[in-house]
Amino acid sequence: MPKSQFIDPEESRKPGQITFKPIPVNQYQQTLQNERKHYSDDDFMRIYHDMQIIREFETMLNLIKTKGEYQGIPYHHPGPAHLSIGQEASAVGMAYLLTIDDLIFGSHRSHGEILAKGLSAIHQLTDNELMQIMESFFGGRILRIVEKNHQGDVKSLAIRFLLYGTLSEIFARETGFNQGLGGSMHAFFTPFGVYPNNAIVGGSGDISVGAALYKKVNLKPGIVVANIGDASAACGPVWEGISFAAMDQFTKLWMSLTGADYPLFLIL
Repeated sequence: MPKSQFIDPEESRKPGQITFKPIPVNQYQQTLQNERKHYSDDDFMRIYHDMQIIREFETMLNLIKTKGEYQGIPYHHPGPAHLSIGQEASAVGMAYLLTIDDLIFGSHRSHGEILAKGLSAIHQLTDNELMQIMESFFGGRILRIVEKNHQGDVKSLAIRFLLYGTLSEIFARETGFNQGLGGSMHAFFTPFGVYPNNAIVGGSGDISVGAALYKKVNLKPGIVVANIGDASAACGPVWEGISFAAMDQFTKLWMSLTGADYPLFLIL
């Protein structure tokens, strides 16, 4: 505890009780018709587009793992590929309204989260910003690959860049986003707000708290999202992160300095 926060033993050791406020459960009761009012046709097309990209990406990985080929193209890759097929809506729903300043940390099944956040960032960034990112990343090495025979606008090129860099990293190739050193379990692309996923179940539950703390004490914009899965609720790192985030210096000292809530959300 910081020295600036005085703890009076007589107060802190007094007999008492711990009480909890009511915790809302199953409160979402909206109908599809009600939600339809908040989104345009273009929104729904973009949501469906992003979900389809993720489903096909993971279907491809599954075929390569189980059959050694995809659409007649043989490929052998014995490494891990923990998939999240069927959870595309969760990933896209998480990333759809996040800004470029928001960060995500993932689980061991994070291909969908990586692509969803990347696609969301591509939608928000300007063409000039996207070109600057692609040209500067590893000296444009990935850009030079994906721009060959490309026909389309800058955003379609950026989507190609995202898919290639992610897939190449999963296949542990040096043209991946992390030069093949991270692989499927530690793929990330920070210019799009995609921070490392984690092979440890619930491992991002405390790492993300550190990222949120950095944002808070440095007055950085945006929130931090930890995608950790419901099974991780029984894992130590998650409870360590929750306990750490609830310490008095966060809720009293630093909040009084910044006037902002602790910028962290846990996605279970």
